[in-house]
Amino acid sequence: MKITNTYKTTAKYYDSDNKDLLKDDIDFYIDYANKLNGKVLELGCGTGRITIPVARSGHQIWGLDASEPMLDVLWKKAKKESKTTIDNLNISTGDMRNFELNQKFKLIFIPFRTFQNLITDEEQKNCLKCTYDHLTDDGLFIVNVFKPWGLIDGSWVQPEQTDYETIQDGIKIKRTHIRERVDLNNQVIYPTLIYYVTNKDGKTEKYYEHLAMKYYYVDQLRELLQKNGFEVINEFGYYDKCSIEEGGEIIFVCKRS
Repeated sequence: MKITNTYKTTAKYYDSDNKDLLKDDIDFYIDYANKLNGKVLELGCGTGRITIPVARSGHQIWGLDASEPMLDVLWKKAKKESKTTIDNLNISTGDMRNFELNQKFKLIFIPFRTFQNLITDEEQKNCLKCTYDHLTDDGLFIVNVFKPWGLIDGSWVQPEQTDYETIQDGIKIKRTHIRERVDLNNQVIYPTLIYYVTNKDGKTEKYYEHLAMKYYYVDQLRELLQKNGFEVINEFGYYDKCSIEEGGEIIFVCKRS
């Protein structure tokens, strides 16, 4: 059985994906941090794609991630920041299914696809309980997953397709993906990312990232949150706060119920 969602060999290439989808959410979270003006916790902070800009905007932010290679990239990037920004970063290796930080936060968020890495009911429940316990009474919790276009079925499985090609520090990176299989009963997809990395000497190496991701329909995620102590107070389809019917994302802004 393939081990999934580790980023052991691909973390250093994660930020090569430069599409708008991975930029547009940064100001979205900074705006909420500005409004709430308190401690911030990001679960699944990864390479610091959002974490560092939030810290740069003047907020104390705690970041938790289970992947040490991803956090290595975060700290490498943080070294280029000001001392004030670095002082605002409180980063630790940890499991969002089971954590205790001995404090509460005004804003907790699980951005992009991170919550979808939790593919069992128990994992989801444990994560939401920890999140609930760490949220202040007047705080907000934001979770974001992709929105399936229509009903996912067996046709989701597809052969290798190219996502993008780019140059990073003189190294050519081409990323493709294979939609390997789908578990329709448990609503879990199994894509594999493949990074073709051509070094300056012309030699190309391949790196694989095997993923397992739970997918949700809007009503399902709303119900899951409600069953675990949260009230959805806003729902958006994209980071410009368009209606949930319009965009390709599911973004729920919640408070403790």
